[in-house]
Amino acid sequence: MENVVLEKQNQISGKVVVGGFGVLFMLVVGMVLALATGIMETLGYESRNINGNGLTNTQSGYSWGLNTFYFVKGQDFFAEYETVILKGSLVVHLYKIGTMPSSETPYHRKISQSGKGTVKFPIQESGLYRMSFSGSVLGAQQDSDGYDLSYHIRWGIR
Repeated sequence: MENVVLEKQNQISGKVVVGGFGVLFMLVVGMVLALATGIMETLGYESRNINGNGLTNTQSGYSWGLNTFYFVKGQDFFAEYETVILKGSLVVHLYKIGTMPSSETPYHRKISQSGKGTVKFPIQESGLYRMSFSGSVLGAQQDSDGYDLSYHIRWGIR
């Protein structure tokens, strides 16, 4: 009798595990289809306060979503932001995996004034890309010795 009970419990737990993987798989497939068809365009959101003097950096805030994603040639990466810049600037980087973020690429923007706006980068080559947001000592005041800013930013594809 004990063997029958244990066997039934094992069958039930196995079904729960398989069912859980099935739900997870469908969720992932659904998200990929929603992104690919344009139904869902947001990949992530970040809200941060950052302060630095060039050598040290303190941050507070949160971030959720994807920082690395496969983009197809012809898509547009966007970053909608609202920022308060007391000193320095906010830097938006999008770079292909295997390369380093650089101000020499077309996927680099420096935002030096407080306000709202949108940064848009047309994807010229399909591939796996990573996005990052950081502070820079270079801003509206070139003699600035650090950066002090806060921002809210939402990014995705269109």
